[in-house]
Amino acid sequence: MVVLFCCHLQLSATTIVPFPNLSEMAMASEAVVLVEAINNYEYQQGTMTRFRTQLKVLNNVKGPLQVGDLFSIQNLHLRMGEVERTVWGDLELEAGHKYFLFLDFNPSGYWQPKMLSYAAFEEMEWDNQKVLVPLGLSQEVHILPSSNGEAAEPMKIYKETALLDRLSEVLNHAGDWSQREIITNLPLDYFADAVARDGVNPGHCTHLSGTPTARWRDFDTDDLPVYYAQGGDSGCATAATKIQGAITDMNNQYTGINLSDGGTHAFVPTCNMQGATDGEFTSWVGSNLGSRSLVIQFDDPCSEIADLSGCNGTLAIGGLYWSSATHSWCGQDWQTALYGYVIVNNGTGACQCGSTDYDVMITHEMTHSLNVGHISGSNTANMNPNCCTAIQQLDIDCLDYMYLEPAPLPVELSGFNGRQVAARVELTWQTASETKNDFFTIERSVDGYQFEEIGKVSGQGDAHHEQNYDFWDNSPRQGTNYYRLIQTDLDGTRTILEKIITIDYEGEEGLLIQPNPVQGAQAQLIFETHQNGPLQLNIFNTAGQVIQSMQLSAAAARNVYDLDLGRLSTGVYIIEATQNATTKSMRFVKTK
Repeated sequence: MVVLFCCHLQLSATTIVPFPNLSEMAMASEAVVLVEAINNYEYQQGTMTRFRTQLKVLNNVKGPLQVGDLFSIQNLHLRMGEVERTVWGDLELEAGHKYFLFLDFNPSGYWQPKMLSYAAFEEMEWDNQKVLVPLGLSQEVHILPSSNGEAAEPMKIYKETALLDRLSEVLNHAGDWSQREIITNLPLDYFADAVARDGVNPGHCTHLSGTPTARWRDFDTDDLPVYYAQGGDSGCATAATKIQGAITDMNNQYTGINLSDGGTHAFVPTCNMQGATDGEFTSWVGSNLGSRSLVIQFDDPCSEIADLSGCNGTLAIGGLYWSSATHSWCGQDWQTALYGYVIVNNGTGACQCGSTDYDVMITHEMTHSLNVGHISGSNTANMNPNCCTAIQQLDIDCLDYMYLEPAPLPVELSGFNGRQVAARVELTWQTASETKNDFFTIERSVDGYQFEEIGKVSGQGDAHHEQNYDFWDNSPRQGTNYYRLIQTDLDGTRTILEKIITIDYEGEEGLLIQPNPVQGAQAQLIFETHQNGPLQLNIFNTAGQVIQSMQLSAAAARNVYDLDLGRLSTGVYIIEATQNATTKSMRFVKTK
């Protein structure tokens, strides 16, 4: 018997192939409903605690659930004593909120979302109408073509009544699907930011634990054997060969790790606890394979993942256990990984085996077992939440951060700061030492992922005492600006320096709206100018549409105007003030 001192089991699911459109997903789902979340509760199943949400049906588009019915959905999130499994992309609903869901009924007796939080929607209010806003993965997924080369429709914010009516028409053969007439022009992040990165370096990386707290240790002296189930994947006779290829590819691309081919394993879960990676799994693996193993199971042996519809759905899930014991790596304490695992869904082999898709999917899930999460859906990477491409540089950056001993930096950055000064942003930084430093490149981003170069500053070559630098951004963007530094050696080698700073740019000096956020209908606008003349005010939404306009008269002084903003719904807006061909602008928020 192996005794584990585990604090968490983290699992990241969502290697997915999206449906071509929502009507196809509706046809493949057993129930399509608008619901209200009543309460979240725990459900005891032997020694295991499951997590469920009770829902009330408000509108039935398809399936046996009728208006007024109460039912529960069950998440993949579970707890076993001190061990807890949480799921990347699991559907988390808040009591009192309304949602639009695509559901399947699990043979074990509960409802579950068709594809976790992908294509799940929350009801919101916009422009005096109800709209449906995509949750979770739907905000991140980078749409890739299906096997026939047809690209799936990207998720949008939908008009609620129009979407429900259109799906009903399609399901009843009374009309054809068309997305164009039922969507809003709002960006996906209009109501809330997309899924945030967890702030690690590099900034596009994430970890299953939310922060980089667990890793496999001693890859410099020890390997990590990868085992795969005897009998293989029923739909892919070459699954073992593909896993062996993924091991080789990962070792070649990720120079800080050392995976090995452990061959087949004989673990067959009884599913008494309704899980293929529960206490039975950890006990068997610890006793038979040892406390350093990555174990792959095929055909979803305990039916934990919603079945594929055709070849659309969740392909596989993967993650790891880790110990409460810690080790030091690069000046940080990490908990030590014990067991990694991958569960491949039934049907995945038949759908993916005939191409390299299976290979890159296995690579994706095995990388989850190294405690690496998803990279933003706007980037091309193997760890994109909508799997997959071959390994890219973005993937390598994340694995190198966790497993490759870093070389000494040519520049020791001792400080990096910024501030808004009038209509500009001043950036300052200091170095404690420099070695063959040619120049710095200053980059700016509006989302923290995609950066653009905005200037260069020469370095000192070699310096062994503090050096001070500054740079002025003369055209910052409204809202949050992200800044980072890239250092280039005399031989052309580039290094992204660790620290990313943010500056909230709220408009030009001399233009102010208060209070901000605006609560209610009334606000004051303060406009300072040295000229007399008419003043044109325009208020834009985040889509660039003019929502409100007015003409005022301004004197060469501090002008104060009372504004009636009662027509504006909650959201983010930009106000522009133009006088004599000079425009000033700022962002404000309307809360109610």
